[in-house]
Amino acid sequence: MPQLNPEFFVSQLFWLVVTFSFLFVFLWRVSLPRIGNVLEKRERKISEDLTSAKELQVEASKIQETIESQLKQARADASELIKSSSISLQDKAQAELNKLDKELEAKIDDSAKAIEKSKSESVSQIQEQIYEITKLTISKVGTFNVSDDEIKKAVSSTERSIN
Repeated sequence: MPQLNPEFFVSQLFWLVVTFSFLFVFLWRVSLPRIGNVLEKRERKISEDLTSAKELQVEASKIQETIESQLKQARADASELIKSSSISLQDKAQAELNKLDKELEAKIDDSAKAIEKSKSESVSQIQEQIYEITKLTISKVGTFNVSDDEIKKAVSSTERSIN
């Protein structure tokens, strides 16, 4: 094997030093700065992303608080609207009930008056018929004469006991 031959050791060491020096300088001046720049860019990008994420999180929490306060306000407004509508409907229903009560009372009064009128007409018709029947009965049964005024007085006295 020629690499183990001692006469080639010096030339091999020379080329080893040249190659190693070239590789060292190349890595030190070209590759490592590029790798360092990439690492710095990555670190900057990560820190910027973290900062923007924190800002977005703060902004999102503010938006969430705003939404929650608006929802709370909307619920309160809806509750108030429901209460006022309920009270308004109750007032309208009460007004309608009062109106119906008055109408029914008026109809009841009218009916009571009509019944009273009908009762008085019936009583007067009954008295008239009683008068006729009494007059006819007295003329058929008795031989004596009774005046129409006496019959009317007798019928009117029985009317007080009927009422």
